Amino acid sequence: MVAFFLRILCLTFLTLFFAWQPAWAADVPQKAAAAGPAGAAANTTADTDSAAQMAARAAIKAGATPVEVDLEGTDTLGARLAFQLKEILNSGTLFSLTSQDIPKIRILLATATEFPSRPETGSVYSVTWLYYERPTSFSSYLAREVGVITPGGVEEQAVRLAERTAGIAAKYSYLFEKH
Repeated sequence: MVAFFLRILCLTFLTLFFAWQPAWAADVPQKAAAAGPAGAAANTTADTDSAAQMAARAAIKAGATPVEVDLEGTDTLGARLAFQLKEILNSGTLFSLTSQDIPKIRILLATATEFPSRPETGSVYSVTWLYYERPTSFSSYLAREVGVITPGGVEEQAVRLAERTAGIAAKYSYLFEKH
């Protein structure tokens, strides 16, 4: 029992640790390369990105909250949970799945097998909801949850996490109004 709680605590810590690392550090060389030499003509890739960002912002104004789901884990139940959650979030009109650098809710999902000797028995998971503003700023913590999923409960858990995401989006909707 103690090992179970230690595993959940470690998953939560790892999720928060990776969420608070500066996301812009990995993008700096790519953005510098995309900009080209000084005095060069504007890059068409940058124009495409801004058009995609404008379309995403139009979806926000239409009432859809942009969401990104990041999975960290190699177990099959965790992968199924992430897939089901993305499918639920993408099927409705409340959310818009995106990986663009726009203000959004990032859902960090970390999973691991509950018993390594019996991976089909169940998985532990840790979910952290963050508000992501832009690559040069830290994400803001919104909520967290830890628990256990079984093979028969993946769909139910995905629905529950989607419902919790809707509640969090409603609670923090004022964050998206200023953009």
